[in-house]
Amino acid sequence: MMKGFEIKNVTDTSADLYVTGQIMDDMSKNMVKLFGDDDTAGFVFPVDVKNQLDQLKGKSLNVYINSPGGTVFAGVAIANMLKRHDGETTAIVDGVAASIATQIFFACDNKQMPKNAYLMIHKPMMSTAGNADELLQAADTLDTIQKGMESLYVSNAQKGITADQIHEMVNKTTWLTGEDAAQIFNIKTTDALQMVACVGKLPENIGNIPENIKFVAENMPKKPVKQPENNDKSIEKLAEYKLKRQKNDIAVALAMAQIL
Repeated sequence: MMKGFEIKNVTDTSADLYVTGQIMDDMSKNMVKLFGDDDTAGFVFPVDVKNQLDQLKGKSLNVYINSPGGTVFAGVAIANMLKRHDGETTAIVDGVAASIATQIFFACDNKQMPKNAYLMIHKPMMSTAGNADELLQAADTLDTIQKGMESLYVSNAQKGITADQIHEMVNKTTWLTGEDAAQIFNIKTTDALQMVACVGKLPENIGNIPENIKFVAENMPKKPVKQPENNDKSIEKLAEYKLKRQKNDIAVALAMAQIL
């Protein structure tokens, strides 16, 4: 299986990072194994990125991104790790930087995109359940998360691009080629390259997908899902995991606008 995160070409002064999988939070590692995957090769976890960055202090980093995105808080954590890195960072979109993967892209010092690569920005989403007060609180949390995400987009925008324009783009789910993105953000475009496959697929409820991206996503081979050996125990573990996530979401979201 293709790895979702790799370090290559390490020298005394530089290294290449490849973010090519679905971005997941660290608590999900065991859940991924429990619900269908023999390993976590197709995913990107903040703890793995941190462990690698600790070994690369002072080096210049090329961060190659080809990711459908994933969990907001995991993506923000990785983005902040790269912002704190004590060497120059250059992000390059190999194929697509979608959803929370765009935060990793914009957190780097330099940003590059081939003319035919894609960025996708959209409103954050979450699954939740509860009474009316809890659902309203979840909606407020999503608004706070969106505010934090947009602040990074605005800080990377071209002169004359307003926060309201960025907000509208996020609200309607916007796909941008490298050429399009250079009209809005401070990035460098490079010559068009042949698209390469990324690990994972975009969520089914994401709209406005360009035809060539949709074709790739719809034709990706589906891996058979392994059923847990003890279904009742697995469901109990999943419910416990979701409860822990819900308890943490509000506090993390309220801090996000200040982090970014």
